[in-house]
Amino acid sequence: MDNNLDRIFDECVDRINRGESLDACLADYPDYVEQLKPLLQAMLTTKEAYSFVPSPSAKRAARQHFNAALEELERRRETKQPLFHWFLGRSKVWATVAAVLLIAVIGYLGLRPVLLPGGPVPQPGPTPVMPVPQPSLEGNFVFLISDDVNAIGDFESVDVSISSIGLFSSGDSGEWIEFEPELREVDLTLVQGDKTQEIWRGDVPEGQYSKVFIQVVGVHGILKETGEEVEIKLPSQKLHISKQFQITTDTVTSFTYDLTVIAAGNPQSGIKYILKPQVDQSGADSKVKEGRGKGSEKSESGNKKGRLNPINLPYFDTSTKVTLATGLTHLRRLRYTYQIA
Repeated sequence: MDNNLDRIFDECVDRINRGESLDACLADYPDYVEQLKPLLQAMLTTKEAYSFVPSPSAKRAARQHFNAALEELERRRETKQPLFHWFLGRSKVWATVAAVLLIAVIGYLGLRPVLLPGGPVPQPGPTPVMPVPQPSLEGNFVFLISDDVNAIGDFESVDVSISSIGLFSSGDSGEWIEFEPELREVDLTLVQGDKTQEIWRGDVPEGQYSKVFIQVVGVHGILKETGEEVEIKLPSQKLHISKQFQITTDTVTSFTYDLTVIAAGNPQSGIKYILKPQVDQSGADSKVKEGRGKGSEKSESGNKKGRLNPINLPYFDTSTKVTLATGLTHLRRLRYTYQIA
């Protein structure tokens, strides 16, 4: 159907429903008689087939039922009692309910000392919060960084910036404790093999620990051959390892976190460098606090021992160590910037 035929058909349907004849509608639209006539005839046939007109007797019976329902509704409204009359009419029921409630209250008060002999139920206390570790030269925990030799030989320097350290307590608390390193940047080329760099020393709550992470915020590598800086990717900014170790108050626990730079790809397609933690080479050693220079050392996790830290000398304080480590890094950069031999 086109739009005109739709409009004319709807108009004719409305006119026939109002009482006009089919022929009157068709006479007004002679150009559409062939299309309108079969449609309107089908509409009239359908209307006649489904039309229903109740008989006079059916109308009369329905009217009688309706009037009877109205009379019954009026009668109920006139005889309905106020709400308090309904309550008063059931005084025996309410008396029974009140007696049962009174017995229940008395029974609870009488049995309460037996059921709760310790007085009121204790409320749970606040969740214990692990104290923040504090730096101290006489602390019980030392955190060191080392490099396991892989592709580090390609670099003149690899400076790793660390913003935080995290230890996971596997005891009852089951919480992470985090602290910021005193030395935030380490050149991995200076701590290859058995060498280490101390980046934090202080007091940590005693207990069992099972996980360690370092938050790395940047890695800058300078190649030996070209002196250019290349990108060293990280699997994640938080580098996690799982290692079981114990910290006590009467020993000094030294945890060495071992990193390594690996090369992927080939010269034709391009070499990509990735910084990863070395779980096997990481771990904790501990020694008794008394007689630090002479005390016997025992390994708890089989990591490398006897590592020499070129900057971590016993007669340097923490600020001097940080200054020396930062100075060495800047001198190495200046060497390439000004081509100093």
